[in-house]
Amino acid sequence: MTDPKNFAGRVACLSSLATATLALSDAGAAPAPKRAAERRPHLVVIMTDQQTAGAMSCAGNPWVKTPAMDALAADGVRFTRAYCPYPLSGPCRASLITGRMPSEVGATDNAVRPHAEDMAQGIGHRIAAAGYECLYAGKWHVPEVEVPATGTGFRGIAKMHDPTLADACDRALDAYDGTQPLFLVASLLDPHEICEYGRFESLHYGELPPFATEDCPNLPANFMPSTYEPEALRLEHAASPRYHDTYTYTQDDWRRYLYAYYRLVERVDREVGRIVEVLKAHGLYDDAAIVFCSDHGDGVAAHRWNQKWALFEECINVPLIVKAPRGTGLRGVTNAGALSNIGLDLYATLCDYAGVELDTERYRGRSLRPVAEGRAETLHDDVFVETLLSGAGIRGWSIVSSRYKYVLYQWGRDREALYDLQADPGEMVNLAVDRRYAGELDRLRRRMLVWAERIADARMVRNLKALVTE
Repeated sequence: MTDPKNFAGRVACLSSLATATLALSDAGAAPAPKRAAERRPHLVVIMTDQQTAGAMSCAGNPWVKTPAMDALAADGVRFTRAYCPYPLSGPCRASLITGRMPSEVGATDNAVRPHAEDMAQGIGHRIAAAGYECLYAGKWHVPEVEVPATGTGFRGIAKMHDPTLADACDRALDAYDGTQPLFLVASLLDPHEICEYGRFESLHYGELPPFATEDCPNLPANFMPSTYEPEALRLEHAASPRYHDTYTYTQDDWRRYLYAYYRLVERVDREVGRIVEVLKAHGLYDDAAIVFCSDHGDGVAAHRWNQKWALFEECINVPLIVKAPRGTGLRGVTNAGALSNIGLDLYATLCDYAGVELDTERYRGRSLRPVAEGRAETLHDDVFVETLLSGAGIRGWSIVSSRYKYVLYQWGRDREALYDLQADPGEMVNLAVDRRYAGELDRLRRRMLVWAERIADARMVRNLKALVTE
């Protein structure tokens, strides 16, 4: 691992070298060979793991400081209505790689491999075929934790280890000659270490310094369960004590959980900052299209929930920032209107920047590029999320529209939920039992049924057809 002082010095040295090279070029010296890179932008994806959308200081959270993420947001567009396709690492990452929903590619749990034909058209293969040099650093989890040596379209440059990921990127970019445009994925683990913290296990990258309860955040306003909460959630909680290990938590324990979670977000923010500095040192930052996101969120004590799996906003609403290449995009803009499914839309966005045309029947994602460039304000009318509460064996689905959100679990009491996200962003009042909202409930059921039929999900179709009003 590079010493931070040496690393900073190396960055400064590289920056000075870049300035000197530019001056020589202006004076008539031959520029470095970057012919292909000059035609299309470099593509960079920086991804964290298990970070909820509100866990950034640029999102207005007073309990966490994320200067690196904030700086990316200041250079681009922050999307507040971005959703994961599935609140679990393996299925979500399978969607990010294939551009399709996890159930479509057969990846419905962490250890399940996506269909071979979908992996053969994965984003690494797509972008490599378009002439890019494709590098992957860090966590893969599709389903192997480390990126395989072959079969992905990427060349792996680092295993999962957050503290050395920036150094690995630095070394790889030292060898990059610029004759091809670059596609780099830097995939970090944290704040996923909150899983080990909740289980009183050792953390991967060192224990947190001691802290007092009075220094911890207060409990969220939606700490308690909602009215008519789906029974499926508590069945899952009881069936998976290793993952939902908070069943003995006091209110003070939950406050300490939140404090630890935000410190882990700050831990990963430092690594995001180091990766960005590497890009700048190599002269790649300004002219790259950079996407920052997380694979899914965390319960962060909402409805007394930790971990993921559930279809709560905290679990499925994720950070998403798009920084367009220099001179082409908006800067410092927060977009609260563009609904995005990151699994489908990231694939479409990268292909758009790389000049790859997609079959819109097979790939239903939409490029974020028009919104990042100020040519559009919205994206989808609604987005779809799916899950499996694996401990209880209960599937779940959700559709999120501009205002309302509909949730359906496969079985259990009160398996339907309808929330008004404008009036009730904490999802505390289930409107599915209120006849005044029967029209909206049926409209979203029908919208979900159309989606279920389109992706040929027979079980979801059967569940919805029994509910749709004739």
